Amino acid sequence: MKKLYSLFALGAVLFAACSDNASQISGSTSVPNMENNLMPNTPVLCSVMGVTDSLEAIEKGCIWSPEMWSRTSGYRVRTGYDNGTNTSGIWTWHVEQGYYNSVSIDWPGTATAEYDSMALADVIDKCGGSLCGKVVYEPIENKVDSAAAYVKSNGRAYVEFYFAGKDASGNVEDADVSVMQGICVEYSGNVAKLELLPNDSIADLLNVFSYTVSLRPPVDKDDDSLSESKELCFPWNQFGLTASLAGYEKMPKWVFVPIENVVAHLKGVRFYFHFSETNTNFNIISIGRYHLANSPTTNLHPVNETCAPIAVLETFCECDYSEEKAFSHIAFWNYLNFADKKYNAENDSVPLSDSSKKCLKSTLDSLSALHAEKSADDVSRPCDNPQPLRFRCADGTESESLEYAEIQEEFSKMVESLGGVATATDSLFNYCMSLNN
Repeated sequence: MKKLYSLFALGAVLFAACSDNASQISGSTSVPNMENNLMPNTPVLCSVMGVTDSLEAIEKGCIWSPEMWSRTSGYRVRTGYDNGTNTSGIWTWHVEQGYYNSVSIDWPGTATAEYDSMALADVIDKCGGSLCGKVVYEPIENKVDSAAAYVKSNGRAYVEFYFAGKDASGNVEDADVSVMQGICVEYSGNVAKLELLPNDSIADLLNVFSYTVSLRPPVDKDDDSLSESKELCFPWNQFGLTASLAGYEKMPKWVFVPIENVVAHLKGVRFYFHFSETNTNFNIISIGRYHLANSPTTNLHPVNETCAPIAVLETFCECDYSEEKAFSHIAFWNYLNFADKKYNAENDSVPLSDSSKKCLKSTLDSLSALHAEKSADDVSRPCDNPQPLRFRCADGTESESLEYAEIQEEFSKMVESLGGVATATDSLFNYCMSLNN
């Protein structure tokens, strides 16, 4: 249920300073403010996972160590996975223009699009050591009021860095980052989500889907100011598969790839910025590794009575199982169910009548609009009191928590009581297929 629900939510470092070689993919020849400490602090568990064994940690609220990147780290993220080219951890940025909006990033300093550790150096300096800016969306005239509004992209902007860097040919290499166990971030502003970037072969299998976690602040600002900074830690298995409706509309066929395979072949991570007309500022402050050593081992309730929990592997938020989420769940899965049926019918050897084609298209557009309406206020936000979902047991096995099993059962009953999934779309599909010219 956790994996299915995440599907629709619409996730020791040794650093060598940049060398002076002239390779097209080398780092900058000068990195004036790069921190020289080669032995990072030991990362610790962010208290977002639960009660720790340290009163001081509880008072701080989050005790993870930003050893990969912070305001004193300089212009590169110290990933610890550099391939020898000194090109890992370099911040890059991109914008994708939307159907209705042109997209740009307003940087507080000089920024270039080159893959170089100095490309955003002036920006980082002016941001006090963090990476900050403002995403600007400008509407494109004459592209409004269309059914395409539900399947065309608004455009997007993002920054990213790579764990291993580029090879001698300029190709991005992947790294096995499983030992990190996850990632911790501190940020403020309108950062929408964090996405994992696997190698090309895995990305091709996943197609329009990707593993992400939500990074939106708990409270949006009504003005154009930054929200208070927030620190969150995510184990790798807390990343869930997501896809936009626009992406699913284009290519519905994909192959499931487990998260374990993704983090074993990871190129990097990407920070997406949320589309907003009023608040587009962002500030990425620090990054660190996740650590399970201090996971709570008391007052835990595994479903398997023989399980002696030694670590919390995954958490859940009770707010993800509300009635609003149930309505959004139904609308999304009805859309996907009908889209699959429409795709198969259109690619069947039996030709469709013009009336059936029109009916299928208009129905899919309507279901897309319905989902857009139901999901308008359905924003997945990290909660401040996550509950244990899954444990690692002393005998090497795993077990779900009783709390998660109970809320999962309650949510399934809620979905059924609100109409369930598939019945309505089956009837609509059969009606469309019965039409002739």
